[in-house]
Amino acid sequence: MGRSIDMNASVDTLAEQMLTLVDIVSAQERDIKALKEQCRRLEEHDQAIVVAFSTFFHVLSAGRVAKLSEIAHILNNIIKIAEQEGRPPASIKFLQDLAAMLPDDQR
Repeated sequence: MGRSIDMNASVDTLAEQMLTLVDIVSAQERDIKALKEQCRRLEEHDQAIVVAFSTFFHVLSAGRVAKLSEIAHILNNIIKIAEQEGRPPASIKFLQDLAAMLPDDQR
């Protein structure tokens, strides 16, 4: 009989632990879903900034304020300085993506 009580207690403990694990996994799934959504919004924000800069560059060029080649040169200098200063790779990639939006002959 004592063995049966020990077995029941073990099963109860195991059941509690499994329920706790289910709660933890559920919470982690919610966190992952929230993080994915936040990443998606940040990517959309970055894309919007790139489009705005690209439009700005082309407006400057169309208004003859600056040539695209001059803008590309300035942007490439900014990228070089950012790399030399050890800026975050994501920031450098953002600048490189921005430069990639300029026509090939302007880079």
